[in-house]
Amino acid sequence: HADYIGCFEENGIFPFTYGDRHFTSLTVDFCLLGCADDGYKYAGLMSRQWCQCDNDLHSDTNGYKVSDSECNTPCNGNGSQMCGGDYMLSIYRIREVISVPTFQQFRTVFNSRAISSQPLKSEVLHSNGVKAKVDCANACGGTIDCKMFSISSQTKLCHMFEKTIKLCDANITDPNSSIYLLL
Repeated sequence: HADYIGCFEENGIFPFTYGDRHFTSLTVDFCLLGCADDGYKYAGLMSRQWCQCDNDLHSDTNGYKVSDSECNTPCNGNGSQMCGGDYMLSIYRIREVISVPTFQQFRTVFNSRAISSQPLKSEVLHSNGVKAKVDCANACGGTIDCKMFSISSQTKLCHMFEKTIKLCDANITDPNSSIYLLL
């Protein structure tokens, strides 16, 4: 789903830091999915834990290209993958949106289905794509007894639920919602 472009000195060439924070379980797949889901065409991984996105590989970027051996830092979430280096970006060109999340924090229970319990808590998020899923997962993780959550791609409404999952007597039927289980 992506082509490795090479290793580059950071130097501000990718200005958008995905999620505005570092990820303790960063993998190449997570970064690619996050950037793709937010509409970016390129993803760069740096220092084991940073994912950066952009839509252009600027012409002056080639001046920052270095040997691939400079991007030799294993990813925090998968030690067999390389996540750049100190101020070095492993850059990928995204060819298509990756459709199956591979998140470390949560996994998909089912899509476009429903659960029968009332939510413990609900909130509207101000983020898009995978960042919205991460924000909803964090909100669920900070809510007592929350074990799963749903997020609507249209309304950006995050519902947080207890651990019971039932596929009948449903009261959440938004076809744009995906439901996730915290691990």
